[in-house]
Amino acid sequence: MTTDGIPRLCGGTFFVLLLQALKNRKSAREHYKGDRDGLSDPEVLIGLIKVINPDYEPPRLERIKTKTNDFKACKLSKGEYLPFGNTPEVEVFDERIRTEYGSALIPMTDFVNEFLDLGETVHKDVRLVKALIELVQCDYSIASDEGFFIRDDGGQIKKAALSDLTKVCYPAFLLGIWHYVVVNRKDNSIGKPTYDEWCPENGGGPRNYSGNMGKGITADIRTYMPEPTDAEPADDAQPDNESNEDEQEDDNQSAAFSQQVINNPLFIQQNGDNNTILSNYGTVNLTIGEKKGAADE
Repeated sequence: MTTDGIPRLCGGTFFVLLLQALKNRKSAREHYKGDRDGLSDPEVLIGLIKVINPDYEPPRLERIKTKTNDFKACKLSKGEYLPFGNTPEVEVFDERIRTEYGSALIPMTDFVNEFLDLGETVHKDVRLVKALIELVQCDYSIASDEGFFIRDDGGQIKKAALSDLTKVCYPAFLLGIWHYVVVNRKDNSIGKPTYDEWCPENGGGPRNYSGNMGKGITADIRTYMPEPTDAEPADDAQPDNESNEDEQEDDNQSAAFSQQVINNPLFIQQNGDNNTILSNYGTVNLTIGEKKGAADE
């Protein structure tokens, strides 16, 4: 824990740490050839915004690029294209976390699968979890009894209990920290000194992260992804429409070969000029749909 305001958790510092856990970027040569990897800073920030509001319609990347840089550097808290602060989007997001956690977890799970490295060699996921835990623990402005919605069932874990974690649901953990940031840290500028320390000036060049967050966490931590919520239909399962068609076909066949019983039929026999009417008091069975009929007199 420090007392000089460093480090502080906010949108910018969360974003900086998150960027260290991305999938591998394409090479400069591939970018020069026009190949995009979808992992630029603006695209990642747009992905985070869609966790808040899945219906978010992003602008062209060049329009949001400068705002993304300012958000990462803790110079900008909200504004055009950035629905942070006291906005309806944040209010609805907070309500969804508290009442419909499962529906909120799905967009973050999609975000993780699209942007973050889940490889088991470098373990960027574990590194990110440890970095965020240490950041929260070292931020003196967060009370020890402050809760974070980082359980995959929507439950909270207090700051004081973060050090006891040994197994975490990766998307749920990120969702809980991101929710805390957008709801409780609306002033992004509080992280400016932290950003300046983590990402020092580089003579006008890119300010790369050089911090050591997470290395103070020595405990073993394992991450896992949530189970899919939609069960796949069995291979031998028959769709309802096929079943209904089969049943209808059976009914038609039954109707085609139904048997009709006529009691006391009246036969009229006509031969030349003379007509003969034959009455009958027996039973005639007619099988409709077959080539031959039968009659019992």
